[in-house]
Amino acid sequence: MLLRLQCVLCVLATTRLFLRTVCDASVVDLTHNNVDAELGKAKVTFVNFYADWCRFSQMLKPTFEQTANILKEEFPNDLVLARIDCENQQDVCQRYSVSKYPTLKIFRNGQVTKREFRGQRTVDGLSKFCRDQLTDRIHEFHASQDLNIEQSKRNVIGYFDSKESENYKAFEKLADQMRDDCEFHVGFGDASAKERENGDKVVFKTN
Repeated sequence: MLLRLQCVLCVLATTRLFLRTVCDASVVDLTHNNVDAELGKAKVTFVNFYADWCRFSQMLKPTFEQTANILKEEFPNDLVLARIDCENQQDVCQRYSVSKYPTLKIFRNGQVTKREFRGQRTVDGLSKFCRDQLTDRIHEFHASQDLNIEQSKRNVIGYFDSKESENYKAFEKLADQMRDDCEFHVGFGDASAKERENGDKVVFKTN
């Protein structure tokens, strides 16, 4: 009977370890050796700067891991959830001006953004925030009269021949980096022909 109980406990412990490993596998651990390479792999990287001695960091850990596990299935290529142990990687954390824990930052194509997560630290809250970061913020218009400009915001309007244009690819990167600062609009082909007499064109409109 005792031997059977020991076997059951061993199986339960092994199962917990397996489940923890599966969750951990969805979160990328960053160090000074790999941080630049890892941050450049995905369109969006959501990074948890933490310290093991911090109670709030400890509370966030399983939630962050569960969120990573869910979103990895939805966005296998465009989104990565990562973490940095600021006790052992102080140089990396100082590089990104992190002094409180946990701090949750968004990186786009390897570049840190001003945006930090300040919402509810739940699986739903973190997941919604990440999904929002992957929504397309460029509004396409198909005729000049469809161009809807909000006067209360800063607007960037792109006029391009096609989506395959190298200029448009640069425009997409700009929209990614400045998605929280400006509204982006784009027209292609006939919709932008009048504005493209001298080639592709980008116009900034502010109040």
